[in-house]
Amino acid sequence: MKDSALDPLLKPRSVAVVGASDRGNVGGRIYRNMVASGFQGPIWPVNPRYRTVGGQTCYPDIAALPQTPDCVAIAVPYTAVFQPFEDAARCRVPAAVVVAEGFADHNTKAGRARQERLQRIAAEARMVVNGPNCMGILGLGNPLATAFTNLPKGLKAGGVSVVSQSGGLINATMELGINRGLGFNYLISAGNEAVVTSADYISWLADDPKTSVIVNIVEGVKDGRAYGAALAKATARKPVVTLKLGRTEAGRQAAVAHTGSLAGPDAAFDALCKEYGVARVTTIDAMIESASLLSKAKLPKGERVFVFSVSGGAAVLSGDLAHGAGLALPPLSRATSDKLGKILGVSRAFANPMDVVGAPRLVAGDNLTQCLRVLDRDPAIDAIAFVLVVQRELSASHQVLHDQFHDLAPRLKTPVVMISEMTWHPKDPPAPDGPPVAWTLDDGLAALRQLIDYGAARRRRAKRTAASHKPRRAASKPSSLPDRTMTEPESATVLEKAGLRFAPWAFAETPAGAVAAARRIGYPVAVKAVAPGLAHKTEAGGVRLGIASAAGLRRACKEIAGDLSRRAPKSPLAGFVVQQMVTGGIEMILGVKNDPQFGPLVMVGAGGVLAELAADTQLAPAPVGRAQARDMIRRLKADRLLAGHRGAPAADRTALVDALVRLSRFAATHEGSIAEVDLNPVMVLPRGQGVRIVDALIVPRPQET
Repeated sequence: MKDSALDPLLKPRSVAVVGASDRGNVGGRIYRNMVASGFQGPIWPVNPRYRTVGGQTCYPDIAALPQTPDCVAIAVPYTAVFQPFEDAARCRVPAAVVVAEGFADHNTKAGRARQERLQRIAAEARMVVNGPNCMGILGLGNPLATAFTNLPKGLKAGGVSVVSQSGGLINATMELGINRGLGFNYLISAGNEAVVTSADYISWLADDPKTSVIVNIVEGVKDGRAYGAALAKATARKPVVTLKLGRTEAGRQAAVAHTGSLAGPDAAFDALCKEYGVARVTTIDAMIESASLLSKAKLPKGERVFVFSVSGGAAVLSGDLAHGAGLALPPLSRATSDKLGKILGVSRAFANPMDVVGAPRLVAGDNLTQCLRVLDRDPAIDAIAFVLVVQRELSASHQVLHDQFHDLAPRLKTPVVMISEMTWHPKDPPAPDGPPVAWTLDDGLAALRQLIDYGAARRRRAKRTAASHKPRRAASKPSSLPDRTMTEPESATVLEKAGLRFAPWAFAETPAGAVAAARRIGYPVAVKAVAPGLAHKTEAGGVRLGIASAAGLRRACKEIAGDLSRRAPKSPLAGFVVQQMVTGGIEMILGVKNDPQFGPLVMVGAGGVLAELAADTQLAPAPVGRAQARDMIRRLKADRLLAGHRGAPAADRTALVDALVRLSRFAATHEGSIAEVDLNPVMVLPRGQGVRIVDALIVPRPQET
């Protein structure tokens, strides 16, 4: 859908309200909201039961209107929706809002049929539709109110636009936003998204100059690719905050490979958020806090945060919560500490978080202003958090601190936020255009982490653009793959053709053949069972390691055959893989998980026995380029092992990056035929020696999906 197609829905020049009345029903509320909104164009009530509504001429149907409206709000029950909707289609009305429930939301055959009929009519008429089963749309920057909600007092215009599949949470967002002085631009209740989806709204708002932050409350994504593209477009220009509902619902079959179990049902959505710096939150309070900070604060140039407070206890608590939020609190430099001590009259070395040793020292004169200027000039500080008890009614001393903070904060080059030690309940809501003030310590510090992450995502994207890197899908056509879980020899053969390097291996049908293969490869070797349908060989007793002789290999083959017949009788033994033992490397895991909505995800993480114990993984939509692959590896805890932990030699990160990129291109090329790929372990050898894949599993994508 072209973004311009949404203009009649979000910036209409005229609106008709079907079902308008002077009563308190849905149509009456929408009509009165439209009038009260300050909408600049004509508003036409449509209802065959009345001659006038609100003192204005009321028309019997859409065809009777003096001209074709840009948008028609249809506020009648689902049993009466289609007559005015089809009238609007015949009159070539470009946009409609359908608030009625009773479509796909009913989860009945009849309800789904109604929604399909509505979609078919809209497609034939090229009409964009908000809803059905929605509350409608509120616009404050461009006055509009095709919504039946009761408009709360104190709702102010600002830069935050909200797209929500939940109408009720729109109401909660408005109330909390008013209390916290947040200004809104659009509040869009998307409902069933029969025609216009969250992705479409996000893409349109990305270009909207009056929107500075986009908030999305989403239950499910209809088109994962379109949603990902919308996030990519939007976050290149402005922050996005997402509250994902239903994130713990499994909703999928158990994964066969380690990759699937590590990825989890929410992995694709989370990977998109991490890749684009989307601020993902879990509560309405955190959503408002993040939206407020992202709409007001400058982007930090790095992740180093300095925290200071008028309370020693608050400083300690801030340190605890900052650690939980993942904030980096580096030590304060001696020079900056000395300058702060001179201002405050204290001869001591300050820590981070810092206790100013009593509020009177900070309140005296313009000491807060001086301290903030010193911190702003420190190149080792990327963001500043000032923590204090934010009182309901400010005392004279706290008024001094607030005045200095509000005056100076907008002029500092370093982003600075004031954070309340506890939930703040001010007597009067703050102004939407004031500097950032967080209302709770935990949500405020978490929002600061979101600000840092978004800034980092913008810098990563700028570096990739500067390097003229653009990930490409592999040009080769995907080869045909079996429609069953592939054996290790089959998997390795396919992946070697994609450029992935395995430890030397051979397939043998008999123990004698295994001995001959080991003679060619060289001892010591590992021997593994090959059996159709056997995904987890170790659990079935199908693996023996460190075999140093022909006699040992024959014995191992015999043991494997016996174990397999007892533990996995439905997987008949077809032969053995004999493989060179690889030593002296770091065990990692590489994998692919093909998400039904978002497509293939590529994964890298700690491998071997740590794969499921540590759950140290990074995921991204495939394909990825080299710069993105390096970023993924750097974010792993296991990267410290790759760097050479406690005197160990540094591992070949470059080769691991190459393997990750190649696997991601394979995943993109074979998207239609694979569900999962599991490479575990992948041995990363010392620098310059490359990587060796030790085990591989490819799981096909069921054709019915």
